[in-house]
Amino acid sequence: MCGIVGYLGPRKAAEVLLQGLKMLEYRGYDSSGIGYIYRNQIKVYKKKGKIVNLEGVLPEPQQAHCGLAHTRWATHGKVTDANAHPHLSQSGRVAIVHNGIIDNYSVLKIELQGLGFAFKSETDSEVIAHLIEHAMNQNQGPEEAVRWALGRLVGTYGIIVLFSEHPELLIGAKNGSPLVVGQGEEEIFLASDPAAFIGMTRQAAFLEDREMVIIRKGEWITKTLQNEVVSRAAEALSWTAEASSMGDFPHYFVKEIFEQPEALRRAFGHGGRLMPDFGTAKLGGLNLESRDLLDVKKIVFIAMGSALYASQVGAYLLENFARIPASAEDASEFRYRNPIVEKDTLYFAVSQSGETADTIQAVQEIQQRGGRILGNVNAVGSTIARLCTGGVYIHAGPEISVTSSKAFLAQMGIMTLLTLLIGRMRILSLARGREFLNNLLELPEKLEVALTQAPQIHNLARKYLPYKNFLYMGRGVQYAIALEGALKLKEISYIHAEGFSSGGLKHGPLALVGPETPCFFLLAEGETFEKVLSNIQEVKARDGKVITVTNSEDPRVAELSDDVIRVPRTEELLAPFLTLLPLQLFAYYTAVELGVDVDRPRNLAKSVTTE
Repeated sequence: MCGIVGYLGPRKAAEVLLQGLKMLEYRGYDSSGIGYIYRNQIKVYKKKGKIVNLEGVLPEPQQAHCGLAHTRWATHGKVTDANAHPHLSQSGRVAIVHNGIIDNYSVLKIELQGLGFAFKSETDSEVIAHLIEHAMNQNQGPEEAVRWALGRLVGTYGIIVLFSEHPELLIGAKNGSPLVVGQGEEEIFLASDPAAFIGMTRQAAFLEDREMVIIRKGEWITKTLQNEVVSRAAEALSWTAEASSMGDFPHYFVKEIFEQPEALRRAFGHGGRLMPDFGTAKLGGLNLESRDLLDVKKIVFIAMGSALYASQVGAYLLENFARIPASAEDASEFRYRNPIVEKDTLYFAVSQSGETADTIQAVQEIQQRGGRILGNVNAVGSTIARLCTGGVYIHAGPEISVTSSKAFLAQMGIMTLLTLLIGRMRILSLARGREFLNNLLELPEKLEVALTQAPQIHNLARKYLPYKNFLYMGRGVQYAIALEGALKLKEISYIHAEGFSSGGLKHGPLALVGPETPCFFLLAEGETFEKVLSNIQEVKARDGKVITVTNSEDPRVAELSDDVIRVPRTEELLAPFLTLLPLQLFAYYTAVELGVDVDRPRNLAKSVTTE
């Protein structure tokens, strides 16, 4: 949730840290702060609000070459300057930044107060700084003091520690929250996400849980909390700083919407994951033999948020097309209901960041019960990618906006490849496999056609700007897209929206229908077309306003709808790729017209690394 970054090297630390914070602001933007060593003292500057507020209180960059910084998404304590990080120890000799939650902080706080330590914040993180100083007061060195303090903590953490008496030393540690080392020329970076330093180095090494990294001038070493040296080398990241820039777009979200055709091509491996001659897909990262896949009796996706809705599409495709039982599970509920984990079920953890806390814990629960789980993630080297024995990267490229777009579409793309692979093994003929594959290959160009309607959708957003409640309706495979469309609108415009199965309209949602509540209907040609058309008639009979997203030219659609957005035709099971885009654009333009911060919606963070 929070973003942390540390630096030791020849550049001015404040400039490097500020640049890193701006690249991590999507992880949290309630408040931010910077600390660095200058003239044997740790100087700390922090401010509630966005990073621009912090820039307003920073002095001119000083000749400080070692420091740390933090951008916060509040979990303990209100959004105040005092609760912002870095936190100093009592004497000011130790400063820390922390991402995670310390479960036993209340007990530790009482203990430390009994030892004379005074607290200046309401956070759980401040106990870490005081614990380290307490150990150093007992004549322990910095490394030993950090190791002792971490041994007292119960919870999750990615931390960076700075010491006034050791101006060329940084120590980091990880347990349940991400931490990655960046290796530059005579400089070392430490961050919760490589985005913080990707413009300065692409060489990175990811820490594992319960590991520490000790950084000194030009070198670093990784150890376990038991003081055993771990051999870990930096490797080149596959993406660049240019991929993380906004380019000529006004916001990351709209940039990433328009990147979706290319994101889908990458998910398909630019054809490398497709086998046209055999009408199937190849996903080598699964690390499974054909006989292993044939032995699978059920597939379960574990996910949260948009990834959960993408998983619902995937489950529908698998059951309908590959004829294998499949479901999508809310990761936050999964581990708490004492789930039955069966050996002939194949599980997939779906997460853009690969750091979603609830999903990680579900992975661990499944593994603890002897289940087999694979990953479907975007971030290479992320925690889920390392925990799982196999999986498939979606290769959507960096997604900076808090609100997901291209990662959602690429996740669906990978699940569609999985559907094709398993379907061909089980029931699909070569001819049907080839037909489906050819339709897949046409999708990126059809997405580009759908995006040309952006000006029309912008006008539509202006038209419906006065309305404060929206309903989104879909049936079959479109139901999950209705849920995702409603989520997008509420996330970035703060307008209330709910997604429902159109088949369930008479079971409650119809009570909300009226002239004041516009209804989006996702109407694709196929099995349920007439059923959804009947649902539209039910809404019109009650003076409801209808916006229909469709690939049909049936004249009844225009007759029954107040507004129609047409998308290119494709087969029914692939239509969600195309009906999705107008909903994303409608949410975007609505937020723009309302003057909302599109890329950083209030109270939300990109990577939800705490429960």
